[in-house]
Amino acid sequence: MATTLKSLRGGKRELKPSWRASLTDYALGVTWSSDGRWLAAATTTGEVTVFDGASGVVQWTRAVHPEGMCALAFAAGDPGVLATGGMDGTARLLDAADGRERARLPNGKQWVEHVAWSPDGKWLATAAGKALRLWTAAGEPWLETPAQESTITGVAWRGDGAEVATVCYGGARLWSLAERGSSRQLEWKGSLVSVAWSPDGELLACGSQDCSVHFWRVSTDIDSQMTGYPFKVKSLAWDGASALLATSGDVDTTVWKFGGKGPEGSTPVTLKGHGAVVTALAFQRKGGLLASGAADGVVALWEPKKGPTPRGAGFGAAGTEIGEVSGLAWRGDGKALASCDGSGAVTVWSVG
Repeated sequence: MATTLKSLRGGKRELKPSWRASLTDYALGVTWSSDGRWLAAATTTGEVTVFDGASGVVQWTRAVHPEGMCALAFAAGDPGVLATGGMDGTARLLDAADGRERARLPNGKQWVEHVAWSPDGKWLATAAGKALRLWTAAGEPWLETPAQESTITGVAWRGDGAEVATVCYGGARLWSLAERGSSRQLEWKGSLVSVAWSPDGELLACGSQDCSVHFWRVSTDIDSQMTGYPFKVKSLAWDGASALLATSGDVDTTVWKFGGKGPEGSTPVTLKGHGAVVTALAFQRKGGLLASGAADGVVALWEPKKGPTPRGAGFGAAGTEIGEVSGLAWRGDGKALASCDGSGAVTVWSVG
């Protein structure tokens, strides 16, 4: 019988928080600076808070997008730059130390729903409506793509930063930095709702509106599909070796093995224990730990290569309101995990 995560409360496998904090509204996500010094969190109402990552002391709080906010991400290279995307049609570059606005990036009238830094931190991709825009790290415009088939629902960079992928209805499109403005289409007649590019750049995985996971082997354009999910797969996570793909679309997490000839014809690892739909997934950059978060506010750690038994579980503070887990982020060294939820709670869990 699978272990129920809530049964771990009070035991040796209960995760202990390093610190907790509360935002003023629904927390849309958390992101670490590349050096692990800062942790940024944001609310859907547009307020950004930057914490000292070790102590949880607030460095600053600022209303950045008063009309509402959609996304945030620290630069991969420069630990002092934070990008945000808002419902006011702009992206912003903020100074991590004091919240000062370094640059304002106009994206038209559509919400900026996605911001993504290239792995080397030299480029920022923003998606608003049907258009992808690329900017230099200083916020200078470099490329605006033609309107795509429908609203962009996901953005992901290839591991070497040579291409950036966008997904929407009709498939995925890969945009080349070397050939400015050129792209190639990976066609699929359906609506894609999430995307994750394997670290080695070989595999592009997408969650679909029809409750399946569709993926392509990018070098050959050969595609395949995993079906049978009860709900849309909105969260995908690759391990650092590009060997495992974790997917959510149920109360269970399904982990597919891509080593050898897999995953076609293989049996995935199923991680059971959450009491509600899994809403967030994140693998350590190095190491085999997978974090999952669910709609009941529970955060869990797993080692899929070693089997389906949970390594530990973390819970909200007793007596407080708990919302769905809306974001998970590993610190670069893999020794701390940040989570946030719909009640506005932000927690950093220490992982030995």
